[in-house]
Amino acid sequence: MVSSINRSMHGVDSRGESSLELEAIAAVHELSYAVQSISVSEMLPRTPDLIFVNVTTLEAQPYCLELTLKGWRICSLRHDCMTGDFTRLDLFTKYFDSLKSLMEEISASYHDLSFERLEQKLRLILDNGEDNNGILAPASSYAGTPVLCHSPRSHSRNMLATATLRTSCASTN
Repeated sequence: MVSSINRSMHGVDSRGESSLELEAIAAVHELSYAVQSISVSEMLPRTPDLIFVNVTTLEAQPYCLELTLKGWRICSLRHDCMTGDFTRLDLFTKYFDSLKSLMEEISASYHDLSFERLEQKLRLILDNGEDNNGILAPASSYAGTPVLCHSPRSHSRNMLATATLRTSCASTN
């Protein structure tokens, strides 16, 4: 969602960096924990409307990814290459709104690590929630009104299983 908003406001900032370049750099930093390697290509062309990112998944599969105003797309099964395998057109013609959604599709290990990381964040929030009278996050971060939980630990399994930040505090006792 943030990616598509970023691309809808496409332009160049005061330092001469395009919104796509900023998105690519942010994605490199955000996903570095869940891949073998990830970097913006230094060999392929880079314009305000086009940028390439090389990534190697934890399964040791290299990819060259393209970021345009349409979104993220797999270009090749090799780094620094713009030519895909024409026998697998479905893989090379599908655009993704975010690099995270693309990674979810191509890397099972990425999916598992992302879930583990979310689980850790939820545990931290729940543990810190006890110090905040059961409120899990600032009210402004909720889509609806936050509900106070009588025992944050009692329903942590429920929240971790769904892996979403929900505001309901249904009792699991």
